[in-house]
Amino acid sequence: MFKSDPILTLEENIVRIERLFDAPIQLVWEVWTNPLHIGKWWGPKGFTNPTVEFDFKVGGSYRIVMRSPDGVDYPVKGHFLEITPFQSFVISDLVDEHPDEWVKEVQKMAGITGDREILNSKLRVLFEEVGEKTKVVLITEFANNQIRDGFANSGMKEGWSQSFEKLEENALPKSNQICIKKKLNHPQHIVFKAFSDPLTISNWWGPNGFKTTTKTMDFKVGGQWVFTMDGPDGTIWPNTIEYKEIREYDYLEYLHGSGDKNKNDDFLVIINLISIDKNQTLVKMQMTFSDTNVRNAKLRIGAIEGGKQTLSRLNQYLEK
Repeated sequence: MFKSDPILTLEENIVRIERLFDAPIQLVWEVWTNPLHIGKWWGPKGFTNPTVEFDFKVGGSYRIVMRSPDGVDYPVKGHFLEITPFQSFVISDLVDEHPDEWVKEVQKMAGITGDREILNSKLRVLFEEVGEKTKVVLITEFANNQIRDGFANSGMKEGWSQSFEKLEENALPKSNQICIKKKLNHPQHIVFKAFSDPLTISNWWGPNGFKTTTKTMDFKVGGQWVFTMDGPDGTIWPNTIEYKEIREYDYLEYLHGSGDKNKNDDFLVIINLISIDKNQTLVKMQMTFSDTNVRNAKLRIGAIEGGKQTLSRLNQYLEK
């Protein structure tokens, strides 16, 4: 089993931590930038994240409340300063809401006194492809070397190491799977109907710029949905979905492929529709492929982004 230990180095006013993950960059980027994944892994072992607010855009804000095993909250917050998709993002890291005891302990380790604002920092997260693996580099910039050393001595490496282990165990999918999650601002039964209605599904299905044309749709176990997707470049992609299991309002399971039996290109899709409240539904879409190579090939052609765009189009369609 693949194992990678984090490496910590000190530079001028900077703590640098890097770690290699056994997953393609598209997946690692997704679990770092989607709040529905972040709550699963952020913070040391034993910590939970009851609040994850993550407006992932330049100028957007974030706030993550880490709760320790003994019930103490450690809120971190800030703004997104820079974003380069699949390469890096930069955030401010503000300790305004951290407990006074924690502030005093870090100040003691750094040998400083004064306002807590001096402990604020800036974090740059870099993503680098290494074959089919991904190197993540954290560059945390502090006000001075004293504060840098105070954080480094307060268990910074150990905390990130445990977070990385949780990321691998709880957030990354299996090596032949892709998982996409999105909250929709609509009731569960309305979302389910959008997936099951042959008269309207073509209005939203597919990534941005694609047109979907339904030939036949028999929405029942054993039934098929046969359709084409016309790409922005004029390429026509034949598709066939065969429904394996349907549970009204909350569960779909189907095989999705080109419909060409000679290609043997079917993959299994499971969709869970989870009612969060009467006007909000969490869509969890899991795709399972024949092996890791097929999964990675789908990632390289934008499977995650295409799936997210499809669910965004669904949300926009329902808003009309």
